[in-house]
Amino acid sequence: MPLFFLAGLTPFGYAFIGVALLSFLIAYLWLRSSKSEYKLGCFSIGIAGFIVWFGLMFPTFISFKIIESDNDGAKIGLLVFWLFIFALIGYSLFAKDTRKLKHSILSFFKYLLYLIFIGLFLVLFFGMAYYIYLRLFTTEKNEDPIWVAFLCIFFVSVLSVIGFGFLVRNKEDEKKGKSTFYDLAEAKLKPQLVIELDLSKNKLSKFPDEVLQFKNLKFLVLSHNEISEIPNDINKLHKLIGLDLSHNPISDLERNRLRKLLSKEVEIVF
Repeated sequence: MPLFFLAGLTPFGYAFIGVALLSFLIAYLWLRSSKSEYKLGCFSIGIAGFIVWFGLMFPTFISFKIIESDNDGAKIGLLVFWLFIFALIGYSLFAKDTRKLKHSILSFFKYLLYLIFIGLFLVLFFGMAYYIYLRLFTTEKNEDPIWVAFLCIFFVSVLSVIGFGFLVRNKEDEKKGKSTFYDLAEAKLKPQLVIELDLSKNKLSKFPDEVLQFKNLKFLVLSHNEISEIPNDINKLHKLIGLDLSHNPISDLERNRLRKLLSKEVEIVF
C-alpha cells in the first residue's frame, strides 16, 4: 500500500521522520542490557527515544540550514559530525562493553546542560540586577511601581543563594568523585583514596583479592557477577560499612557465614 501521506513532505519532513526512527534505535541500543533477565519496556524506550529525538532535532535543523548555504567548510564539518553520530551507533551495536562510552556521553551532555543553565541563570540574574540599578539609582523608568524593584531584589537574592548552593554541591560531588572508583586497575593506583568501589557487572567469577589492600574502603559493590564465595580476609577491611552482593550465586550457608564473619555495622545486600 503506497504511503500517500508522505508524498507531499519536504526534505526536512523526511529527515524529521528519519531522525525519529533513528532516535528510537539509539534509545534501544542505549538501554539494551547484557543481562538476559532485564527486559526493555516500550515505555522506557519511548521516553528515552523522545529525549534523544529532541536532542538530535537541533543539529538536524542546523544541518539543513548549512546545506542550503554556500559554506563548503561548514558542509565538511557537518559531514564529519554525522559520521561521528553513526560511528557511535555502530559501536553501541557491536561493542560488548559500552559502559565507558555511556559514561563519556552522559558526562558530555551533563556539562552541556550545566552551561545552558548557567547561561540562563546569568541572563536572568544580571537582567534583574540591571533593572534594579535603573529603577533605584537612575532617573529612568520612574513610572514603574517601587514594589517591582523590591520583587526583583528578592529574586536576585534567591538566585544568589541557589547559585551558592550549586557551587557547594558541585565541590561535594567532586570530592566524592575522587573517592569513588569503577575500575579496579585505576583504584589500585590510588589505594589510599578508595572510599567506594563499584565493580558491578564485571563478570567476576571470584572475589578480587586486590580489594583487600584498600584500607579506607567503606562501600563495596560486587552485584551482578558470578561470585560464590567471599574470603575470610574481608574482615580486615575495618572501615567497611556497606557490601552489595546482589545477583551473585551465593548459597544460604555462605550468607550465614558472611554475616557471622563481618561486624553487625556492615550492611550486606544479597
